Amino acid sequence: MDKGIYVALGSLKADKVKQGNAIHDVANVSTVGFKKAFEAKVTTYRVDIPETLTSRYFRTADYIGKVNLEAGTRIATDNDLDIFIEGQGVMGVFKDSGELAFTRRGDLRIDAEGRMVNGENRIVASDAGGEINLEQGFLYKISKEGVIYGTNPEEEVAEEVEFGRLLLRDASNVDLEKMEDGLFKVVGEPPGDFAGGDNTIYVTDRALEGSSVKTFEILAQMIELERSYEMKINIVKTLSELGESSNSLMRVT
Repeated sequence: MDKGIYVALGSLKADKVKQGNAIHDVANVSTVGFKKAFEAKVTTYRVDIPETLTSRYFRTADYIGKVNLEAGTRIATDNDLDIFIEGQGVMGVFKDSGELAFTRRGDLRIDAEGRMVNGENRIVASDAGGEINLEQGFLYKISKEGVIYGTNPEEEVAEEVEFGRLLLRDASNVDLEKMEDGLFKVVGEPPGDFAGGDNTIYVTDRALEGSSVKTFEILAQMIELERSYEMKINIVKTLSELGESSNSLMRVT
C-alpha cells in the first residue's frame, strides 16, 4: 500500500507544480515577448531499507525551467523602435544587479537618461559592450541586423548616424532557462554572454512578438490537471482505507 500511496503523492506533487506554472502562463497571456518555460523530468530513486534485503524504486517529477523559444504572434505597431526577433534569437539586456541576461521582449524606447530600454525598463545591451545611448528628439530606425540609426529632424539635410547595434544571439544550439526576474540564461551557467549558434539573427522593425501562451490550450490543460488531481486524491484515500482494513484484519488474526 505504501508504494502506491508514495507514487500517487509524487504524481500529485508534479500536478501542483504544473498547476502553478499554468496559472503563471495565464497571467502572462498579454505580456509582450513572454515565453513558456516548463518541462517535467521524471527521476527514479532507489531506496534501500536498512537491515533488510528490500529495495524499492520510486519515481518523482522534477521541474525544469527550460525556455520554449517557439515564436508568439507577430503584432504590427507604429513605433519605429519596436522589434520582432526572428528565429530562435534573443536580445541582451542588463539585470538589476548589472549582469548580462537575455530576453525576447522588443518594445524598445528611450528613458529619461537617454538609454535604450525595453518595456520592463531593462537597459538594452550593445553588441560592442555596455549600454546604448541615444539622443532625445532624434528620429530612429533599426535595421534588420539590429543596427540603430538616427537622424536629427532639425537639420535640413539630415545624415544618418549609427548609434549602436543590439546584442543579438542565436540560441538554437543552447538550452536557456528562466531566472526569477523572467530573464534568460544558459542552463547550469551564471548569467552572462554565450557564443550562440551560426545562424544570423535578424529583427523586424515596427512589430512586436506577443505571448507564446495560447489561451484555449492552457485553459484545457488546467481543466485536465484539476481532474487528474482529484482522481489521484481519491486513489490516495482508497489506498489508505485499504491499508487500515488490512491492519484491522491482521490484529483480529
